[in-house]
Amino acid sequence: MKKILLIVMAVVALAACHENIEERAARECKEYTKKHCPAPLSEVVVNDSMVYEAASKTVRYYYSLRGVADTTALNINTVRDDMLTNIKNSAQLKRYKEAGFSFRYTYFSTKNKGKQLFDFTFTPKEYNQ
Repeated sequence: MKKILLIVMAVVALAACHENIEERAARECKEYTKKHCPAPLSEVVVNDSMVYEAASKTVRYYYSLRGVADTTALNINTVRDDMLTNIKNSAQLKRYKEAGFSFRYTYFSTKNKGKQLFDFTFTPKEYNQ
């Protein structure tokens, strides 16, 4: 009886520790935001937060632009193409790409609070080409 109880407890414990890729994404986004954000990525870009949007299976990044990037007209097509190339080449996103996640990047102005400058979404169809 004691052996059976130990086996049942071990199985329950192992099952409780296992999370699927979507639960993992939600947890990792929340932990990253809590621990690191706001995180300056360069002189002009700050990562404000990351969230996982389960309904659309999307990892979403919120950024703020400041300085020259916030006041100069950027070539949107060049920015978008560079971001897509980064997703295609990212080893960190490998598991999420294999699971068919989308990635969304929203950039806001620091100078004009609340003004959205860019909003790009990349789907598996785009980054798997």
